[in-house]
Formats: sequence, structure tokens, C-alpha cells
Amino acid sequence: MSAQRIALVCMTPEPDTNELGHLDLPSYGIRRILATVVADPELAAAKVALIDYRRADVDAYVEALAGFEPDLIGFSIYVWSTPCMVEVARRIRQRLPKALIVFGGPSARTQLFDLPPYANAQAYLDAVVSTEGEAVFREIARLPELTRAGLRSVPGLHLPASGVWLQTGHRAPTADLDAIASPFQLGLMPAGSVAYLETYRGCPLSCRFCEWGASESSKAVFSTDYIVRELEAFARQGAPSVFLLDAGLNLNAKGFRNLLAAESRVGFLKSSLFWAEIYPTHVQEEHLQFLSQVGTSYLGVGLQSLDPAVLKLHDRPFDRGRFEKAMGQLTSVTTAEIQIIFGLPGDTPEGFRRTLAYARTFPVAVRAYHCLVLPDALMSRGRPGWDMRYDPVNLAMISCLGWGEEDILSMRAELDLETASCGGKSGKYWWSFPRKP
Repeated sequence: MSAQRIALVCMTPEPDTNELGHLDLPSYGIRRILATVVADPELAAAKVALIDYRRADVDAYVEALAGFEPDLIGFSIYVWSTPCMVEVARRIRQRLPKALIVFGGPSARTQLFDLPPYANAQAYLDAVVSTEGEAVFREIARLPELTRAGLRSVPGLHLPASGVWLQTGHRAPTADLDAIASPFQLGLMPAGSVAYLETYRGCPLSCRFCEWGASESSKAVFSTDYIVRELEAFARQGAPSVFLLDAGLNLNAKGFRNLLAAESRVGFLKSSLFWAEIYPTHVQEEHLQFLSQVGTSYLGVGLQSLDPAVLKLHDRPFDRGRFEKAMGQLTSVTTAEIQIIFGLPGDTPEGFRRTLAYARTFPVAVRAYHCLVLPDALMSRGRPGWDMRYDPVNLAMISCLGWGEEDILSMRAELDLETASCGGKSGKYWWSFPRKP
């Protein structure tokens, strides 16, 4: 018998420093899973609960789960929610020992669960989904027996087993993205909240500091018709902004052209705010024209480091001349923000200061991030000799090649002073410099 009571659990964070004001940014990934379950005729009889307290209240999560009595629990975790969600799983395992517990999301990787704070995963979880979650979770929910033995028949899982991880088999990326149910089209997203849009998945780049490049390459895109239905759903729910979840607006030509065609039919983006990342050296006239016609409020441009040797070490392509040309083009049609990282292995405090000074020569805002050692990125793809030490809970870099512990702490203090002196803002792991007049 397939799952009868399914609980989907996440913890949406409050925006750091309340930077986005009144805008509501509900968790999207967990609602992709919710839509998959709701849209499946084979699971029509199942009762489904989405549990999200938006705060690290372990007791509240445990009591809600115990009261619902699910036979299948799906946890979606990110850096900010992992400690809370793991503790909830540990406690609910004691309360509901027969419930099958599955972890997914960007931080759900075996390397993370092997870290000391999360060790002995076998005691509190039954499976980790390290790939696209929709089809995998649906197959789990359809299992005739919700057992660890049954999970072995589902490709794309890692199963904990006495200190090792068993992989259930390779699962290729979804070939038909249009088959993925949309929480917007099904009316499962809160009205008036920020909308999230995908036109493709994955990334053609493989920068070591970024999780995007670890995914298996795929040429699949969402069709124009699918994107049209998404934009129409955004309009129905009164979304004030659209957050493009793609690795970059211009990193998949077919995905971009489908977005362009869809917007020409719907026209929603002309009256909403539009947030996206863009890869500067791939900017073309069609991207500039599109950006000049939509309500762009945020365009992230990743520089990360100015040092070619550091970027080469991290497999990050960079052409300074093309970067500068692209920045001139972008700032003529929209507002943008350059993003850089301090604490990258192979860089130095002096090198980062040069990068920051260079970034601030452009007529845009600049945001500096404290390097995080993320799953599918530096945690698994760091090079030998980088000597990385990082906090196992928040994953912030403590020291590495080129950066001593004091260097990291001093840079944080230095950025605190600099942003305060120029009217900028700072959060726990970022510092924002406003555009120079």
C-alpha cells in the first residue's frame, strides 16, 4: 500500500536583516514536492501536510508531526535549517519509529551527514535524495511497503548502512521538465508572495565554490507553453516580484528564448520586479533588450575574484576585457550588483582587497560574501592541499590556503567598518556596499 499520510517539512528563514522588507518569500522546493504528490492520481487518497514554522522551534515541529502521525516524512534542508531539521528527525524517530524519513534539498548530501554534528545518520533517517527530488519522492510514496528494504528499488537514493552509504542506482536528470507539476499552477503558493521561475536546470559551468556545477549536465528546458502557464499563474496570485532560479539568465540559450517568447505572450514581467543572476561574459544584445523591458530590481553579476590564478584554481572562466564591456552594457539598461567572495582557497586578504576595490569602480552595488564550504561544492570538490577548516554547523570557512583564522576574522571586522562608514548593510555572512554616487 502506498503512503497514506505524508508530511513535508522545511524551515523558511526570515530574510537576513529584513533586507527585503514586506516581501514574502515562501519555500519553493518543498512545494514542488507537494505539487508532485497532489497531482499524482496514484496518491489521491493520501493526506498531505506541509509543516513550516519559519523558526528553529524543534518542539513545535515534533509535536506537529506526532499529531499528524505520518507514515512518510520528507525533510527539505538548507544551510540555515539543517541543525533544526536533523534534531527534529532524531526526536520524531523516537516518537514515530515506523515512519519512513527521507531528506532532500540542496544541503542533503552524504558528506554533510558525515560531519560530527550530524553523524550516525542511520539512527534518524532512511534515505537521502541527492538529485532532483520530484520523481524520486513520488516513487517512494508509491512503494507498496514503506521500508528500508523497499527503498532499495528506487534509483537516485543514498541509504545509510553501518557507517557507509549505499547508492541505489543512477538516475538521469529529468528529460521532460514540463512533466513536473507546478505549485503555482495548482494554486499551492501563498497569494501575494514572491514567485519563483525556472526555465532550465543545472549549469554548464563547474566552479568549485558553487553547488550548481556539480549537477549532471542536461539540455532539457521548460517549454514556452509551460512558462506561459507559470507567468499566468503568477498574475493570478498577485506576485509582486519574480525570482529567476536559473543558474544564470544567459547560460542556456533555449531556456532564455522560451522565456522571451512566453513573456511576449503574457507581458507579466513588464509590471513586476524581476530578480536574476547573469554571467557577464555571455551577455548578448537579446539579453540587454529583454532587461530593458522588464521591471528589474536585482541583477546579480558574479565576479568572485579578480585574480586569474585564483579563478583558474576554482575552474571559473574569466576574461577581464569582456567583463568590463558587459558591465558597461548592463549598467546602461538596468541596475546590477557585483558579487565577490572572501576566504576562497588560494586567495589572500590582499588579493581580496584588490578585488573589492576593482568591483567598486563600477557604478553598481557590491556584495561581499564569507566563503561557505557547501555540499556539492568545496565540501566535496575542494583540491588537495587547500587545508580547509570550516564550521560544521554554519559551514563558514575558518581557515584555508592563503587565509589564516585571524585573517578571516580580521576581514569580517574590516568589512563591518567599511560598510558602516559608507552607508552599506551587513548580515551574518554578507556585506553590501551601495553604488558610489
